[in-house]
Amino acid sequence: MLTYEQALEKLLAAAQPVEEVRHVPLLAAAGRVLAVVQQSGVSVPPLDNSAMDGYAVRTADVTTAGICLPVSQRIPAGTVGVPLQPGSAARIFTGAPIPAGADAVVMQERCEHGEGGVVINHMPKFGENIRRAGEDITAGADILPAGVKLRPQEIALAASAGLPELPVYRRVRVGMFFTGDELTIPGEPLKPGAIYNSNRFTLRGLLERLGCHVT
Repeated sequence: MLTYEQALEKLLAAAQPVEEVRHVPLLAAAGRVLAVVQQSGVSVPPLDNSAMDGYAVRTADVTTAGICLPVSQRIPAGTVGVPLQPGSAARIFTGAPIPAGADAVVMQERCEHGEGGVVINHMPKFGENIRRAGEDITAGADILPAGVKLRPQEIALAASAGLPELPVYRRVRVGMFFTGDELTIPGEPLKPGAIYNSNRFTLRGLLERLGCHVT
C-alpha cells in the first residue's frame, strides 16, 4: 500500500497545470490566481495632496504662532486650486492637491477664525501634512506578482492603480461523485442503517475555498 507521501507525489506528478487565462473585472477577481505580473500606469497619489483638513501655507509666511493670514481660496478634494499668493493661506481638505507655492498644511485644529482671515496657531515645518506624488506607488512599478492568489487587499491595490480588470487563470474544475447505499442527503428521512453524507459538504466547501469550480 502506498504511503500518504507516495500517493501525493504520484498525484502531483500527474497533475496538468491550468494554462488558460481569462480577463475578469475586479469585482469578480477575488480568490482567483493572477496569471501575469501587473504594473501601475499611474503614480499614487498622482499629485502632492493634503493629508489633513486645514490650511495650505508658505512656511516663510508663518513667522510666528498666532499670525493671521487672509484666505485666498478654498480647495475641496477633487479640484485643483490656483497658485498660492505670498502672504495668504488656502482652505484645503484631505486629499485635495496642494496649490503651487504652498509647502505645508496646518491642520484645522491648530487654526481659528480671525478678523480678515485665519489665525495660524502653529509654526509648520516644510512638507508638514503633505503626501507626495508617487509616495505609495510610482508609475510603471510592479504592484502584483504573477501567481498570487487575489485577496481583497490585492484587488484594492489594483483598483488604486486604475486597473479595471485582471488576467487570471481559469478555475480548476473538480467533479465529485459519492457512492454508497447508506448515504442520505440531510433533510431526507434517515432509513435504518443509513448515515447522512457529511463528506459531500466538507469536500465541496474545502474545494470552493481553494477557488475550484465544483460539479
